[in-house]
Formats: sequence, C-alpha cells, structure tokens
Amino acid sequence: MNPSLSVSTHWNDETNQTEIIPDLVLKNSEKILQFLSPGFLKALELSILLVDDAGMKTINAERRGKDKTTDVLSFPLYCEFPEVPVQILGEVVISVDTCRKQAMEIGHSLIDEFYRLLVHGILHLFGYDHETNEEDAKLMRKMEDECLDLVFLR
Repeated sequence: MNPSLSVSTHWNDETNQTEIIPDLVLKNSEKILQFLSPGFLKALELSILLVDDAGMKTINAERRGKDKTTDVLSFPLYCEFPEVPVQILGEVVISVDTCRKQAMEIGHSLIDEFYRLLVHGILHLFGYDHETNEEDAKLMRKMEDECLDLVFLR
C-alpha cells in the first residue's frame, strides 16, 4: 500500500454511455493504484479510454495486428527497474459494448463488469499475466479479487 502516491488519471469516454461515472472511477482508480504501487513510486499517471466495439477493433488491429474487438486492452509504460519515482503507468482501453454484453452473459451489472475489466487492465500494466502459467493466473485472480474488494467493500 502506497498512500502517499500522487495519482493522475486521464479519462476519455468516446461512447455515449451514462452509467459509468467518471469521478467515481477516478477515485476508485486511485485506491487501486495506491494498493498496487510499490513504495518507491511518488507519482503515477494512468489513462483510461472507453470505446465502442468498432473503436476497439481499430485499436486492436493497429496496435496488436488482430482484426477483432475485445473487452480490454492494456498498453504498459511502467518499469519497475530502475526505481524511477514518477512514471506513466500506461493506458487501459475498455470496450463498453463488449463490457455490456459480458455483464449480461455473466449476470451482473455493467458497473461490476467495468471494474473487473479495469482492474484486469491495470494489473497487466503492472506486469501481471494470466497467460504465462497457472501459478501466474492464480496470482492475478487473487490480485483482481483484492482490488475489487477495495472498490466494492470499502
């Protein structure tokens, strides 16, 4: 936990959604980042971009060479070594269309699914990876649960 961390979160919503409240997301993002950030960090920037499926497909094609939409993408800039105290963490891009579809399929709210995707994306920015092996996948799920507890239980 790094409560002295100064967090700057940039919000860009290219959709017409009204359910996800930017000020609340920024406040919750700060909690999540303070929880995850190592003590050497003094300031951290995060960008969050909300797009529709067409926008996500374009970004995925341009930046990853995959001509399809997805729910969340992370583009990390963070580097743990050397211990630079002021860093840009990176960008999390979320497709609101896919988020809405997944929320309906899973049976929970758009807000629940949005935060699940946001936390997942932020963890990727810090280097967590669920695709390397089962041990890493378990660690990432544990960290997701802990971060979601910060948002929904406190």
